[in-house]
Amino acid sequence: MKKKSWNCSRQAKQSLADTVTGTADGAILSMRPDELLQLLGERNMKYALFSVPVGTIYDLPQPIKEGETGPVSTIGDEGLYGQACQVCTAPGGVTAAGVHLAPDVAEVVSFYGYHGYVFTRELQFIEEAPLRDYLAEPMVLAGRATDVLNLPKVQGVRMMELERGGLLRRVAEAPEEAEAHKGWAKVRLVDGRVGYVRDVALEPVRYEMSAVFSQEEGLPFDEALAKQKGIPAAELVQEALNRWYGGSEEVFRAAVCEQARKYMGTEYRWGGKSGRGIDCSGLVSSAYMQCGVLIYRDASIVEGWPMHEVPFEEKKPGDALFFPGHVALYLGGGRYIHSTGAAVSGGVVLNSLDPADPLYREDLVKCLNAWEVSFENGRRI
Repeated sequence: MKKKSWNCSRQAKQSLADTVTGTADGAILSMRPDELLQLLGERNMKYALFSVPVGTIYDLPQPIKEGETGPVSTIGDEGLYGQACQVCTAPGGVTAAGVHLAPDVAEVVSFYGYHGYVFTRELQFIEEAPLRDYLAEPMVLAGRATDVLNLPKVQGVRMMELERGGLLRRVAEAPEEAEAHKGWAKVRLVDGRVGYVRDVALEPVRYEMSAVFSQEEGLPFDEALAKQKGIPAAELVQEALNRWYGGSEEVFRAAVCEQARKYMGTEYRWGGKSGRGIDCSGLVSSAYMQCGVLIYRDASIVEGWPMHEVPFEEKKPGDALFFPGHVALYLGGGRYIHSTGAAVSGGVVLNSLDPADPLYREDLVKCLNAWEVSFENGRRI
């Protein structure tokens, strides 16, 4: 077996050092990659936060692979600013499958159970105790592309540009301070800096990221989340409905459809999950996530996430419509919303199941194979 080379550029080491310690002093930069790996272990850096507006999660340890017609991307998903992930294998380590990672690549599992590989320049590593403190703070979600400014005024210096779905911590303010800059919210970034965002750009965070602590090989995702919440897995969906929608299935369904519509016109991006670009399963899973229910990220049904099949004739708004390799969200009245890579649209559009509707797409209807919805105790919701 060829011996693994530990060749590592100064830039790669500086990037890793920054994510581990927040600084790149001389001692850190002089370390060998295996020493940096040991430092990660000593500091129990088993978790990380996405520290860029949109981070890329690759399905393979390398970002490009050779396709039939040339190089193609291995992107599988995206992590948005402030979202948490579990670090399965530290940068430069060896995965459970025996794969040697580059010094600037980490193997991760997102808080909603997606496995992949991320460059360290897009992560801020964090220990368990500080991460629990972080998750306990009041959080807000960027409801649109927005700037974080250093002052509560349009002339403020831009500190960060966020896409829809990014997370921030809301900082409590004294009544007189809040009144002085009415219309602006004081927020804290991942690195601790404080800035301001327009109130109208923010939405509540309705989902939890605590499953990041309990996910493990062989444990279904819903069991991992239920373990953190202290409830049976079968009650996860109903708990979200009770907390955010007064227990109403109808209100929840309407909310999921509304969230999906907010991405109308967004360009199609393979593996995308933001306002910059989004794919079919990114759209549906994001709509559900932003309404408090975490479903499987890809366009397929996997045991361990709250979805099950229902008869086509029983479809309701908010149900997910599955085609081979594609998923859409049913809106009612025969119409559905989806992100399609078709050249004629190339993004999030509306189409119809009704042949009499101008938005009818016969090619998709012909390959329709199942309707799937969230459930609680085996009951359709």
